Amino acid sequence: MKRNALLIGGFVIAALAMIVVAVLWLSGNNLFKKQQEAMIFYKGNVTGLYVGAPVGFRGVTIGQVEDIGIEVDSATLNALVPVRVKLQADALRFSGSKDTPIDIAALVQRGLRARLVAQSFVTGQKSIELDFVPNTPSTLIGNTSKPEIPALAERFGALIDQVAELPLRETVQDIRDTVKELRGTLTSVQHALESAQTVLGTTSKELAQTGGESRVTLKVATEAIRQVQINSAATLGAITLLSEATRSTVLGAQPDLQRTLAGTREAAESARLAMVRVAEMTAPNASLRSDLDAAMRDLSQAARGLRDWSELLEEKPNAIIFGNKRE
Repeated sequence: MKRNALLIGGFVIAALAMIVVAVLWLSGNNLFKKQQEAMIFYKGNVTGLYVGAPVGFRGVTIGQVEDIGIEVDSATLNALVPVRVKLQADALRFSGSKDTPIDIAALVQRGLRARLVAQSFVTGQKSIELDFVPNTPSTLIGNTSKPEIPALAERFGALIDQVAELPLRETVQDIRDTVKELRGTLTSVQHALESAQTVLGTTSKELAQTGGESRVTLKVATEAIRQVQINSAATLGAITLLSEATRSTVLGAQPDLQRTLAGTREAAESARLAMVRVAEMTAPNASLRSDLDAAMRDLSQAARGLRDWSELLEEKPNAIIFGNKRE
C-alpha cells in the first residue's frame, strides 16, 4: 500500500515539474525578466498590425504587441486605436547606468516616437518601430495610467493619401481621349502616305515617259549631225568643180574678164577654204566633233540616269522621301 502511494506521489511530482518546465518554455523565460508596458494611440488605420507583432528599435526586437483595441468618442465619433505594448527592460540599456528601469516619459521628451512599418509587402503584416526623432511634436492623446509613446504617421501614408485624392477617373478618360486623337493622327498620316505613294507612282510613270522621249531626241540629233556631215562633203565637191570650171572660163576669156574671174576665183577659194574648215570642224577627230560627241554622251548618260531613277521609283516609291539607297 505504501509502495503504491509512493509511486502515485512520484508521478504527481513529475507531472508538476513537467508543467512548470512547459510554462517556462512557452513564456520564453519572460516570467523572470523585467518588462514594462506602454501605450501607443493611432488615429488612422492600423491594418496589418496584430497581437504578438514585434516592437523593435532600429531593427532589434525589444518587445511585442500585447493588445489592440478601439475607443470611439460618443460626441464626435472620432476613433482611436490604443495599442498596448510590453517592452523588455534589459533589452534597452544606457551607458553609465545599470539595472535602471526605462523612463519612457523622459525618453519621449528626448524624441522617442513609434511608427508603423511593413514587415512584408506580400502578407501585409506590420510591426512597430521605435526610434528617436527629435524636433517632432510629442502630443499625448490618450487617457491612461500607463506611459504613452507618441505615434508618427507612416512613411508612405501621406503619399498614399495624395494618390487616393488624385482624379484617377478623369486622368484615365484624358488618356483615352489622347489615345483616340493619336489614332486619328496616325490614320491621317497613313492617308497622307498613301497619297504620296500615288503621287510618286504617277511621277515615276512621267519620268519613264520623259526618259523615252529623251532617247528619241538623242537619236534624232545623231541623225541630223550625220546629215550635216554628208551635205558638207557634197557642198565641198560642188564648190571644187565650180572653181575648176571658173578657172577654165577665165583662161579662155578676154583679159578684162580675167580680172573679174580672178576675183571670183579668190572668192571661190575663200569659200572652199571655209568649207574645208567646216569639214575639218565636223571631221571625226575635230575638236567640235569631240564636243558634239561629249554632248551626245552627256545626253545618253542623262537618259540612262532618268531610266535608272524611274526604275528605282517603280521599285521603291518612297525613295523620294527616304533617299535612293538600294537594299
